[in-house]
Amino acid sequence: MLGAVSDTLTDAGHDVTVLMPVIDFKQEDKTAMKSTKKIIKVPPGQDTSTTIAAMDKFMTQMWTSDNSNPLFMAFHAPAMSAIFASQCRKVLEDKELLERLKAENFDLAITEPFDTCAYELFDAIKIRAHVAVLACSRLDHVSSTIGQPIAPSYVPGTQSTYGEKMTIGQKFMNILHFVMGDFLFGYIGDEDYKVAKELIPGVRSWREVLPEASYIFTNHIPLMDFPAPTFDKIIPIGGISVKTQRKSLQLPEKWDKILGLRKKNVLISFGSNARSIDMPVEFNSGDPRLSLFITHGGLASVTELALMGKPAVMVPLFADQARNGMMLKRHGGATVLHKTDLADYKIIKKAVEEVLFNDEYRKNAERLAQMLNNQPADPKETLVKHVEFAARFGQLPSMDPYGRQQSYFEYYLLDIISIGLLIIFVTFYVIFKILSCVFGLCCRSSSTKVKHD
Repeated sequence: MLGAVSDTLTDAGHDVTVLMPVIDFKQEDKTAMKSTKKIIKVPPGQDTSTTIAAMDKFMTQMWTSDNSNPLFMAFHAPAMSAIFASQCRKVLEDKELLERLKAENFDLAITEPFDTCAYELFDAIKIRAHVAVLACSRLDHVSSTIGQPIAPSYVPGTQSTYGEKMTIGQKFMNILHFVMGDFLFGYIGDEDYKVAKELIPGVRSWREVLPEASYIFTNHIPLMDFPAPTFDKIIPIGGISVKTQRKSLQLPEKWDKILGLRKKNVLISFGSNARSIDMPVEFNSGDPRLSLFITHGGLASVTELALMGKPAVMVPLFADQARNGMMLKRHGGATVLHKTDLADYKIIKKAVEEVLFNDEYRKNAERLAQMLNNQPADPKETLVKHVEFAARFGQLPSMDPYGRQQSYFEYYLLDIISIGLLIIFVTFYVIFKILSCVFGLCCRSSSTKVKHD
């Protein structure tokens, strides 16, 4: 996502420098950037190579772990925070790097708050303005910090496994997903801040710096995503990393022959973390001979197949993939399986045949693609204009919602509700007392009359 943002700004004529702290050497060259050439790489810290083994174990468990359990991610908070904190230390203890960055006098900084160490860095080198980029539609700890409304009764959380129509039990679990997601990444961010305070006395926490972002760019498309409350400085740029002109690319001869062998063609792809085949998606996702896409539900894959109008069977593995699957399913062009269903060929066969031979899936997928490809706003143009505005005018405190500074008691109008309940109680109490007095007088009057007679 950040690679696409960098290239978009570079192509628009801006001078872009990318600071790339490397956690895993194996991923060092997988930047996805083509136009942006100014890259400053920070090698892994001493502890990173050892703690990355714990994350490798986590990645192998994603096939069998229960992603509907909100406690699953919380159990991995210490290992994840150790990795991020180690690399945060590597960046912030490099005084020469900090001076170099400060001397550049950047007009604007851009980061993804998945890891919040950048905010302590921004504060240390006195960045005048910054914007955030989310590779998903929302992150729980970001929503909590910037004051974005949650609406858990009908908006699935980042790691929720439900759609917008939830039972009472599912609503409770949805709230729990949000709470644990907020805790997990908040914990990681706070561990980063401990490192930052140790190395740079007086530096402010990410919890204070993040809300100062001029804009929050999100990787979601309103036409496709669940409708949710938002505010004006949250800007959707979903689809910015997808090149829909891929339809015009010429397939390599090998794959052209393979797709021509059968009437129906199914592509199976479980992303970069769980690779299943070597055929690059950019060569085949737009080919009209592709009949069905079976995927894990990563947002990049979901956005791509939605823009290309391809039916899908989604098999979410972890994180936001279940939410993405339910998001696409509501448009009628996809169905969702639980990953444990992969052990039952009958379930797989039924799902594949349903999507392949029920033409409604294809029609719904193509209709969604037509809407997405004709939406009024262009994500690249939106990004460039807002970034240029933020670089020119800096922080935009007038767009910061006051609600994030309120207590729960104020935010949810519990003070007004309490006063209203008190007024109702007092009113009923007074009415009760008046009626008691009236009935008491009537009873005494009746008793006196009987005695007199």
